Amino acid sequence: MVDEENRFRDSLECVQLELVKIKEAVPQIINSEVLHAFKYHPVVQKELLQIKEEQRKMSIELARWKNKCETAQHELRAEKQMHHAAQEVIAGLKEQLSMEVQYCAKLGSSSCGLLWSLSKQGISHSTMYTTCMKKFLDTVEQTLVNFSHADSKIDAASDEMKLVESLCGTITNISASDEGREYIVGNESGKSLISTVISILASLSPSQSVLKLLLMFLFNISIHVDGQAILAKQLDSLSLGDLINKARDYQIIIGCLRILDSVYTDCEDPTLGLTPDTVLFCLSHQNKDIRDSAVSLFKNYSELREP
Repeated sequence: MVDEENRFRDSLECVQLELVKIKEAVPQIINSEVLHAFKYHPVVQKELLQIKEEQRKMSIELARWKNKCETAQHELRAEKQMHHAAQEVIAGLKEQLSMEVQYCAKLGSSSCGLLWSLSKQGISHSTMYTTCMKKFLDTVEQTLVNFSHADSKIDAASDEMKLVESLCGTITNISASDEGREYIVGNESGKSLISTVISILASLSPSQSVLKLLLMFLFNISIHVDGQAILAKQLDSLSLGDLINKARDYQIIIGCLRILDSVYTDCEDPTLGLTPDTVLFCLSHQNKDIRDSAVSLFKNYSELREP
């Protein structure tokens, strides 16, 4: 009996010791952070509910934006189809416009070619003083302005070039008659045409027949007293000198020399405003007609050859 009591007492002491150890360990296991979490558990629950509600709203918003995106993609595909259809229509219109432009160019070339041929026979007085002639001069001026901007892009054998050549040939033939010169010089449209021709000379290719025709036109104008005064005021001799230096066609050089001879006959400068190099170039040119014209024009040329 005594032995059982001793064993029981020993077991109880062991239990007490273990209980003491557990009491010492519990504060270490359940620290302040865990206690704090339990304390704020309701707050966390509330925040979690708020987060879930925000997620629900965001899901709804996401679905709405997905629908918008799908609608936008559908509209984009529809617009691409419309754009493709519009491009096909534009391509067809461009082709049609190109054909119409070619037709108009051929028609204009043929009509102006016929007009050029008829103008060689002279223009009647009744035709000269009609509103049609004024409109014709305005049309020629605008055509020359457009031509000067697109000179290098036009094929020399194209209908467009033939049209411009025909117009230039027509006004040259008109200015070849006394009555034609009188009308052009005395008409505001004619004076404007003269100014335009002078202003575009430098922009034209020196090898074009258009330039030859326009130089002939200016020479014809210079025969008229008022025309000579207009050219003397507006035409710079140095610009003609530049044409002479660039020209490879002797007719262009002769055309420039003829204009110089007609406009600057009373000029005291033996070079007529040209540079000595340009004068010597003409005087020593391999073409006899150019040399003869230069010798006649630059009477004091010997002074220029002196070292």
